[in-house]
Amino acid sequence: MKAARLHQPRGSLQIDEIDLPQPGPGEVLIRTEACGLCHSDLFIGGLSELPRTPLTLGHEAIGSIEQVGREVHDCAPGDRVAVTYLHASCGACDDCRAGRAELCPKQLNTGYHVDGAFAEYVVARAGFLVKVPADLDAVEAAPLCCAGWTAYHAVTAAGLESGAWLAIFGIGGLGQLGIQFARLAGLRVAAIDVSAEKLAIAKTLGAELTIDATNENPARSLKKAISGAHGAISFVASAGAVRGAFSSLRRAGVLVLVGLETESFELPLVDVVLKAIRIQGSFLGKQDELRQIFAMAQNRQIRIETEPCALEDLPRMMERMETGQLKGRAVVRFDHRPPSGMG
Repeated sequence: MKAARLHQPRGSLQIDEIDLPQPGPGEVLIRTEACGLCHSDLFIGGLSELPRTPLTLGHEAIGSIEQVGREVHDCAPGDRVAVTYLHASCGACDDCRAGRAELCPKQLNTGYHVDGAFAEYVVARAGFLVKVPADLDAVEAAPLCCAGWTAYHAVTAAGLESGAWLAIFGIGGLGQLGIQFARLAGLRVAAIDVSAEKLAIAKTLGAELTIDATNENPARSLKKAISGAHGAISFVASAGAVRGAFSSLRRAGVLVLVGLETESFELPLVDVVLKAIRIQGSFLGKQDELRQIFAMAQNRQIRIETEPCALEDLPRMMERMETGQLKGRAVVRFDHRPPSGMG
């Protein structure tokens, strides 16, 4: 089968022909229909160390189960399922017992610790899959497995009441979904980006204010227009965006951080304390949240702009994502050949 793999840290992505994997106990083999490209794939590809190589990337996928391993009781061949970044958790730590498997310190991640879904077939743990409605298009549904999941959880983590202002920094795929989830929650949205094209999309999705950060100071503009935001989400992994989001807040506001960055930077402690600012990290989400997201997509309450491509086009799509040229989400669509090695 074909798979997109890294053979060394910070190496070039290669399309390889590899053996068909086999599911072990508690695992299933999934025939991949589509897998979305996520900024986390770029983040992983840029790391100086990886837990294993070669490594197949990809962690937001839709597919159907082909085989089940031993000790699998809650799914069967033919089931349509979603693969996410959370491959497995330990099930025994405080976070797992509290229903926060996404925070398990011993978790395994798809496309990082184990081979991911930029492949014609992928192995996944049965207990961490979410069923997918049969009538959802795979290309449209794939980005919901990470971008949608992450954006929904971030909006929820802000904890804002209906009618409050939420400033969203970064109107890529996550930001576009974040606007829609915020509007469904009754929030008023200000969208901030450096792309006029993305800000135009934000307006069509319900953003009442749009700010081009190349021409305006976002914090100053938000303070002038709405006396500051009640909450801000930074989907952008840059110090400038995070500082802008922080500075845009009213007193007792909340800053939700989503974008991943290995570098550190400072925020003003005096303002955090004297203005009672809450800083909240947000990572992945709950399985029930993903089920809700699929229901929203099924009811056409949310939509996301996608650019379908073949697996061979993935390295080019990664370059376009890295330079900010993608308007929405790149999604690999798989056209399957007859499988070999099935046993």
